[in-house]
Amino acid sequence: MPTQPTHPSPQAPHHHSNSRNTHTTWTRLARLAGICGILASLTWLIGDILLLGEPMASPDRYPILSAYSGITGDSLAAMLPASTTRLAWGALLGVLTGPLYLAACWHLYRGLRPARRLLSLPPFLLLATGFVLAPFVHGSFYYWGQAAKAIHASGTGNASPALTALPGDFATVLFIPYALLLACWLIASLWMTVAILRGTTSFPRWMCAATPVVCILIGQLLAKGIPGPAGVPLQGAQLSLANLLFFTLTTLTLWNAHRRTAPPQP
Repeated sequence: MPTQPTHPSPQAPHHHSNSRNTHTTWTRLARLAGICGILASLTWLIGDILLLGEPMASPDRYPILSAYSGITGDSLAAMLPASTTRLAWGALLGVLTGPLYLAACWHLYRGLRPARRLLSLPPFLLLATGFVLAPFVHGSFYYWGQAAKAIHASGTGNASPALTALPGDFATVLFIPYALLLACWLIASLWMTVAILRGTTSFPRWMCAATPVVCILIGQLLAKGIPGPAGVPLQGAQLSLANLLFFTLTTLTLWNAHRRTAPPQP
């Protein structure tokens, strides 16, 4: 008995076209989200330069500096000579563009997602938590610097001990979320390294050497390693340099990742 010839379902090409269009849309969104991370990093870099890019003042000119040392003293020494307008724009540029970093975190998740959720979701959540805290830290530098400037303008010698200690109190509160966001990024970097080394993400394996923490170390070298006046504007921009490097690398490596991406694992 002759068999009937089989014909492909007329719906198959349509479904294939829809799947391809959906994949193209997701790829473009991931690219756009990566570009958001680059733009945010550039904007925060400018903000850091405005906040902390002035040559550091000396205690001879600003006696309040004699009460502080380390990171607190260096930060105040860079902000005290800056104008109020400069400090305000430096803070606002970071705070107002903070949501762009959350889009960039989703971009990272898209790159990790071919791996199972246990490997891909925690780095996204941890990194996003850090970027939720970051605008508070960045914006607080304005109030911190303005408080120190007001105490100096009123005469440090006439200020009460409580008023003189105010910048230090601000620093204590500011550094708590700062330390927490760094801890989130450290754990996210370790988790991301494991996911990438397993070879189930869209990232090439060499990206395990370019995690956020590694990029922070590189950012510190760049900020501190440029000698003379050329390095002064970048003296407080380590994290923004790190984020710029990190999201530039992730955007470039994921630009055509859809061509090599395996189906997501459960």
